Amino acid sequence: MQKKLHIFVGIILFHLVFLIAQDAKARFEMMNTIRRDKLDLVLPGAMRDNNVDVWIHVIRRGDTDPMNLDFGVTMGHVVFTDNGGGRIERALFGHRFAALADETIYDIFGDEEDLTKYIKKRNPKTIAVNMSNWITVGDGLSYTGYNNLVNLLGKKYAKRLISSENVITDFSARRVQSEIIAFANICEIQRRVMEEGLRMIKPGLTSREEVGWWAQDELSKYGIYPSLFGAPMPGILYIGSNPKTGVIHREDSGPHYKFQRGDFISWDLGVHYMNYGTDYKRNAYILKENETQPPKGLRHAWQRGLDAREIIRKNISVGRTARETLAACVSALEEAGYIYTPFTDFFEQDKKLIESLGKSKKSGFSIDCHTVGNTGNSEVSVGPSFAPFRDISANGYSGRGHLTIRENNLFAFEFMVHTWIPEWNRRVSINFEDNAIVTARGVEMLYPRNEKIILVP
Repeated sequence: MQKKLHIFVGIILFHLVFLIAQDAKARFEMMNTIRRDKLDLVLPGAMRDNNVDVWIHVIRRGDTDPMNLDFGVTMGHVVFTDNGGGRIERALFGHRFAALADETIYDIFGDEEDLTKYIKKRNPKTIAVNMSNWITVGDGLSYTGYNNLVNLLGKKYAKRLISSENVITDFSARRVQSEIIAFANICEIQRRVMEEGLRMIKPGLTSREEVGWWAQDELSKYGIYPSLFGAPMPGILYIGSNPKTGVIHREDSGPHYKFQRGDFISWDLGVHYMNYGTDYKRNAYILKENETQPPKGLRHAWQRGLDAREIIRKNISVGRTARETLAACVSALEEAGYIYTPFTDFFEQDKKLIESLGKSKKSGFSIDCHTVGNTGNSEVSVGPSFAPFRDISANGYSGRGHLTIRENNLFAFEFMVHTWIPEWNRRVSINFEDNAIVTARGVEMLYPRNEKIILVP
């Protein structure tokens, strides 16, 4: 088993070297490889596990559909049919005006009107379409598109329509090796850029936005761009120039703020590359004069975070639902002496939860382990997310807690540990986040993980 793991890691590293230097054509060909692998290896299981005979994904011309890159089309009715055997039949109806990324992946082409005859001939019991009340990726079918589809299918087959939300989730979240290589590539490039950006800070001279713009320029050299428009700036968890409280006032935290000695920094950055998105954090401390390491209390708080990560890692496995995983992680951490503070994603509520711990020597913790891959940290991301606030959608429908963790699911290993630091007379919530993959062996990293506080001299 260990030998196989070493071989796999070696393959990943070989491809990383190649991909870092690849040109636009190479990236295009890599995306085509991923697309074929997904349709060949993942699609049959995704459809059959969800009892779907036909999957129709409608993409309206002019819309930026989340599945465009997965299917290599910009408009039309993408149709997958399970006729038995090892391969799913692939058809495309009504695609015009634009070239396909790879025509060879489709077996049948036709006009929009040809869909009617096609469906009658195959007589499916279930027809999954992209409409959903809980996940955006599965809800791209417009009102007009729905009515048009019903007319094409007729009353008999329109009655057999179901949501494709579960098949889309399984298809997207189950990763093939070519996808893992591409994702590992973006993670490794981002890691190096972020760590270099933090180390180049000059206390009293370098501003938040200078680091952010530098990082964006560096990432763009590889065809990588931040998830949000603008400079992806590092944030400040503790401001060293305010030794009494360490509190960051609004006027202190803007883009022009110049980092000071004693600042504790947390940099949260998501980026996009081809069809993939990340969500990442790195932490740094700017040494004060005559310091060679961070304060003892901060080092202790960091170790409590690393210990918590190991406990969480041991409780994530293939086959559990997200809710079951969250419950197991919480139980194990509480048994180890941590205090659970359920993450709400509302700043003031989360702040009050952390402050309620007072000066207790026990560390509090929050968990926000969420799916990543195609859409980074967005709420439209597919796959299981074991975070309490991600299990409740805005309209009251089910969130992502019911989804089962599958082999090769990618996720952001994100959690927060809140520890009282005597030197600062306050509790500091340290955010840990790396991108990881769940395999049959458990949680694995595809790049050097976050182990130490980056020191800025």
